[in-house]
Amino acid sequence: MSTRTRTDSRRGRSQAREAERDARRDRFRLVLARADRGVLLSEDCAQLRADVEAEVTENDTHRRSAGGQQAAALRLHKRIEAAEACIAEAEADRDALAERLATAAKLAGGDFLPGDGWHLADTIRRLCEGEITPEQALDDTTR
Repeated sequence: MSTRTRTDSRRGRSQAREAERDARRDRFRLVLARADRGVLLSEDCAQLRADVEAEVTENDTHRRSAGGQQAAALRLHKRIEAAEACIAEAEADRDALAERLATAAKLAGGDFLPGDGWHLADTIRRLCEGEITPEQALDDTTR
């Protein structure tokens, strides 16, 4: 079985970056141990510089990515709040229209309300268009 890491997938690239980071940290520990003993070699200084620069670059990349993700999450949160406000408004409209529809259905039945057909039809139209309230429609047809 092969232990080679696939680098053509996201998981493989993540594992490769993690392996590089672990190797760099192992080299940090080695250089720090040598510095504690006072036996740093000239190649240790060059390696230390390269490893520190790589860590700084990787850290900057992750900070930019995290900042972008936070901004995206904030935008989505605002969109969700706006959608919830729209839903609440639509539900309020639905409730108001349901009351109008119930009154219009009552008027359209016409068996128990006096008035000629044109008057009832006009009252229903005005009710449905929001020109009058359900209470006004019922009052208007009982006269």
